[in-house]
Amino acid sequence: MKAIGRFIRGFLLKNWGLKLTSLMIALALWVMVRGGQGEHIFTVPLTVQIPRNMEIVNERPSFVEITAQGYLSNLAGNVPNLSYNIDLQSAGEGERVISLTPEGVHISPASGLRVLRVNPARITLLLERVISKEVPVRVVIQGAPAAGFDLYKVSWQPTTVTVSGPRSLITPVKEVVTDPVSVARQNRSFRTIVNFIVASDDIHISPAGPVEVDVEAGPHRQARTFRVPVTVVESDAYTVSPGHVSVRVLAPVSMKDPPRGEDLRASVLAPNADPGPDRVTASPQVEFVREFEPEVVIQKIEPEQVTLIRKARKK
Repeated sequence: MKAIGRFIRGFLLKNWGLKLTSLMIALALWVMVRGGQGEHIFTVPLTVQIPRNMEIVNERPSFVEITAQGYLSNLAGNVPNLSYNIDLQSAGEGERVISLTPEGVHISPASGLRVLRVNPARITLLLERVISKEVPVRVVIQGAPAAGFDLYKVSWQPTTVTVSGPRSLITPVKEVVTDPVSVARQNRSFRTIVNFIVASDDIHISPAGPVEVDVEAGPHRQARTFRVPVTVVESDAYTVSPGHVSVRVLAPVSMKDPPRGEDLRASVLAPNADPGPDRVTASPQVEFVREFEPEVVIQKIEPEQVTLIRKARKK
């Protein structure tokens, strides 16, 4: 027993200063890690709940900084389920100044942390009602066809779209334009696809695109006008007034055998009722009686309507 006592006294008393210092350092570290408290700054997401028919139109932060106090062991890692949510689901249009308080932070009670402050302390939100309207589509054409060729026609689909978004962005919108279509040095027709140009990411277009554009181009044409008699089809009970229509035809200048007046036929269909009305208006149908290349087209018919007049009945 005496030997054991001497061993213990020797172990405790030998280099007792160094051993005491080590014990104090270990105790201090344990207190700092397990028992001490401190502050830490977290960057957390900021979410805003608004009505479906509203949008936020001003700049706002996507994150906020919160200062939390707690045990250093808890502050050392990531804190789960930490966020700041603003509920504006019952708000109307207008400006809102929102104070960001520690009570608004969503934090798990099990974290052992206490939120001290939020930065920024307040934010301003501007809400606007979402509206929509239908506007025309305009395709932008750039350049000119090759020498001796003309741009006949440009058509596209869709011709109209619906734009929707915040009131202040949608109200001034009169049309939606596309990326430019170049016709520079073109000598034939072609089809291409282009996209819409949108001034803001907050403007939504339906249908979203793309736009299909048909460009008709060909040899330079000149207009010729012919006086064509109008005949009544499937009836001899009517006369037509006026008896002739003026037909304007477009044909390439380089054609060796251009269309003539006798190459055109104008007709109207008589009413099929018996007896039919005494007077009725109709649109004359004009067509070529021989085949021409696609660049030859009927551009205009005047007048656009004629009058069918029943002949006097024989007594």
